[in-house]
Amino acid sequence: MSLPPRAALLRLLDVNRNRCLEGLRVVEDQVRFGLCGQASESASLKDLRHRVQRALAPLASEALGERDAQGDPGNPSQRPDTRGRASAADVLGANLSRAKEALRVLEEHAKVALPAAAQPLSQARYDLYVLEQRLLAGPPSLAELRVYAIVGEGHGRPPLEAQLESLLAGGVRLIQLREKARPDRELLALAERAQALCSAAGALLILNDRPDLARLTGAAGVHVGRDDLPADRVRSLLRSDQHLGASVHDPSELAAALAEGPSYLGFGTLFASPTKPELGQQGLEVLRRLAPGCPLPIYGIGGVTRANAASVIEAGAHGVAVSTDLLAAPNIEAAARELVEIVAAAAPNKT
Repeated sequence: MSLPPRAALLRLLDVNRNRCLEGLRVVEDQVRFGLCGQASESASLKDLRHRVQRALAPLASEALGERDAQGDPGNPSQRPDTRGRASAADVLGANLSRAKEALRVLEEHAKVALPAAAQPLSQARYDLYVLEQRLLAGPPSLAELRVYAIVGEGHGRPPLEAQLESLLAGGVRLIQLREKARPDRELLALAERAQALCSAAGALLILNDRPDLARLTGAAGVHVGRDDLPADRVRSLLRSDQHLGASVHDPSELAAALAEGPSYLGFGTLFASPTKPELGQQGLEVLRRLAPGCPLPIYGIGGVTRANAASVIEAGAHGVAVSTDLLAAPNIEAAARELVEIVAAAAPNKT
């Protein structure tokens, strides 16, 4: 016996509403718990899910009354689901597709049953396309990132968010937050704001010496110095996809640092540095001897400026870590863009 047209339409809307919301929730939780993408994307997915619910709310009760879960051809009692999932990435892809398909069905049939919902559902579908692209593209790799900016609030510097916005606008996509003196709760809030800005721009945020906050905020990783917690112990606190950076101040520390399993190394101090005056200058000759034997990306640090950044890359560094030369510039965005261009030009054939 066939259903009346209105009842059939409502049942179709109910089924696809459920498919869409379930798919979005699976993806949202994957992102939220670090199985894929950036943790801050979970807020965008949650907002999208709520927008779909609001668009269809005027029909929700009536459609629920037409539901026939027992008689649904998709019920496992009638057709068991034998599809496997080999990885979290498979789960992500399947549920993104599920949500997109359901949104298209909802959009088309809302034009008949609830015309006011058609445009919000169409916008939700296109917003999901954008989110899908960001989630499936994943974060950039260190191999792509040669300019490493180190930020923190201090005398004469702009507020942290202004620093980040300018650096990101200037093309920097690897940033370390270094704040040694702040109380933990204040630092957590600061790191959460920094992570949200970096994630939205497709940038990686590294936290200085705080693996606990890296886990809580979903940051891309942690950097530790030679006098901080041992890098191998810190590694045990991180997710497998989080980076671990370690400092090396002279060649004698290289083997010990590599044994601790970092993702990259910071080597310096290369030149006189106002932020680390107590460390002696290693200079470019030491870097030239060190770089060939290092299997990891090395970022030259300490007194690096736009004026000498090219020489650091030419001496064998993968990239440069810079703080004062960027944050003390009259126009941080312009300085960042100039540094990115200088480093790219100095390393055209490096991988």
